[in-house]
Amino acid sequence: VIAARITSENPDEGFKPSSGTVQELNFRSSKNVWGYFSVAASGGLHEFADSQFGHCFSWGENRQQARENLVIALKELSIRGDFRTTVEYLITLLETNRFLDNSIDT
Repeated sequence: VIAARITSENPDEGFKPSSGTVQELNFRSSKNVWGYFSVAASGGLHEFADSQFGHCFSWGENRQQARENLVIALKELSIRGDFRTTVEYLITLLETNRFLDNSIDT
């Protein structure tokens, strides 16, 4: 299982948290991918709240399949609002060679 935190942070500004209203949030769970979100369409993210508002999980027979399932799910995730999220950053990270060959460390 691979998990991804969905946050209202701007990767281009050092992951600075942001707040705002949510116009659309559409995520389709499947047998291999599921997610939980603390806001819905016409909701909002408060400036003093934690920036994480969602969590996506992906399963596969192996790490590569789980990664591929998560990338597809993140690409299909639709979030419209007046704030930035980390979704595009996560997709890019999951597709890097270092992530693919499991040589990333923190």
